[in-house]
Amino acid sequence: MHPKDKVVVDKAVKMIAGDPSIGEEKKGDLAGFFVHKFKINKQEVLLAYQLQPDKRSPAAALLLNLGSHENFYSDLWIT
Repeated sequence: MHPKDKVVVDKAVKMIAGDPSIGEEKKGDLAGFFVHKFKINKQEVLLAYQLQPDKRSPAAALLLNLGSHENFYSDLWIT
């Protein structure tokens, strides 16, 4: 990952740490997963995470997947 892109990802991670509800909670088979969307070089990037131990009283955010929308959710299901 290019250092400039890493700065953008680090900022997104800090935003999640500061406000875990920033991402959209998924439904159905992906219930319990959250996805925060942001842009790197004008391209939308998704960052999936889960709140630990649960979403009502999160002590941590477990980062699961980072990537473009293509195959993002199928790859997330595998992890």
